Amino acid sequence: MEIKLKDRRNNFKKETVLVFPFFSKQKIASGSREIEQEIKSIQKEINVLIEGEERFIVVGDRRFIFLNIGEKKKWNQRKFFLNLRKIIILVKENRVEHAAIFLEEVIPEKSDLRNLIGRVSENILLADYDFNRYKKTPKKGWPKIKFVDVIWPNFKKYQKDFEKAKIIGEAVNYARDLANIPASDITPDGFAKEALKSARMLKNIKTEIFGEEKLKSLGMGGILGVAKGSEEKPRFIILKYFGRKQDKKFDMSFVGKGVTFDSGGINLKPSSALIEMHMDMAGGAAVLGAILAIANLKTPLNIVALIPVVENMLSGHSFRPGDILKSYSGKTIEVENTDAEGRIVLADAISYSVKNFKPKIIVDVATLTGACAVALGQRATGLFTNMPEKENDLKKIGEDSGDYVWPLPCGEEYDEEIKGNIGDLKNMGHSIFGGAITAAVFLKNFVDNTSWVHLDIAPTMTSIEGQGLKKGATGAGVRYLVELAKEFKKIV
Repeated sequence: MEIKLKDRRNNFKKETVLVFPFFSKQKIASGSREIEQEIKSIQKEINVLIEGEERFIVVGDRRFIFLNIGEKKKWNQRKFFLNLRKIIILVKENRVEHAAIFLEEVIPEKSDLRNLIGRVSENILLADYDFNRYKKTPKKGWPKIKFVDVIWPNFKKYQKDFEKAKIIGEAVNYARDLANIPASDITPDGFAKEALKSARMLKNIKTEIFGEEKLKSLGMGGILGVAKGSEEKPRFIILKYFGRKQDKKFDMSFVGKGVTFDSGGINLKPSSALIEMHMDMAGGAAVLGAILAIANLKTPLNIVALIPVVENMLSGHSFRPGDILKSYSGKTIEVENTDAEGRIVLADAISYSVKNFKPKIIVDVATLTGACAVALGQRATGLFTNMPEKENDLKKIGEDSGDYVWPLPCGEEYDEEIKGNIGDLKNMGHSIFGGAITAAVFLKNFVDNTSWVHLDIAPTMTSIEGQGLKKGATGAGVRYLVELAKEFKKIV
């Protein structure tokens, strides 16, 4: 799909469908006397539309889509992007190949237009995304939008922001692809090969892949312990991006959970919970997508991305409740539940980052706990940090990126919850309550004194009704990491 910014004074071809989102009781402006005369002739049909209702109308050889977006006084950025996605879905469902979307009259007040226009191109790509590689192609083919013209005031001023954001939107969709692929087709080794293939296309990323023997020599007992039950051997992916050539010091470290399938191990999940567990590597996919986007954007930072990749399966070799695993940090982990495996593999990766790369900040992304979804629902990612004074800034990054987050506590008062009986730490809290918090506190024990942010994307891993996204993975975390890199100096 080709997306372009244009002025509303353009001469639009007759085959282009003109799309007008409009406020209730608002006059629709196009900037063209001819088009406005055509709209005037069908004004009665437009006036009957209620909020959220759309209409496809043909006037002679001109085609229109009108969408009532409600009252102007209730309009905001979130509604703006949600309705933009809805428009793209409408266009696609109607098999429109070329659309011009008039957004000039519905820009939310007091918006940062540079950020807003970038997110327009992102959201168009997100709404257009389909995952149909395993489906038989219909006789007419899949609906495909070939061209989208975004009608925007003073559009030349915002061209660079618009183009840069396409890179981010494509990275999110890449992460969605990886998370949507069944576990049979993306094993730990398959994930590692995909990361290597993608990174090789960029000269500013260097990649290392650690196999089982290397992990043994390093003493990564967490990753190895979780992987024991599977025939698929673990991999540890390290991607080093150098956007600042003055030195080799790392500003940031991204760590992504890469469990390509999570059966729960001996603490087997119920059957209803297993169906989406090929997406338990969505954090790893987000980290990979983000580092590729950052490299393409040439962000002036040095960033290392680490993705421990395992399969948590049930067999005679599986790690067991009661086992003691010695982590890379030297701390021992008392296994209370084999379905709390993500934090165990992340612990090794975080410790490796602290010791070997010494970044100024570590950000981990993981589909870590169902408890986080219980706490927040499915519309925000859980945010935890050892920098409570930065919570508002970190929350704003979520708002600006579109990856919305909500802060949850993880202070020292929770440390008692994960103290082990015969090991240093337990991988579950003593209480049945606050599971997302105790998981975060567990991870915090491996960051030492490094600034740290934990994103629990379990709530936002998959799309829900009304989001304007196709069913499946959302790519949560990619946009947040890219925006955090952009705002690095404000945070650290």
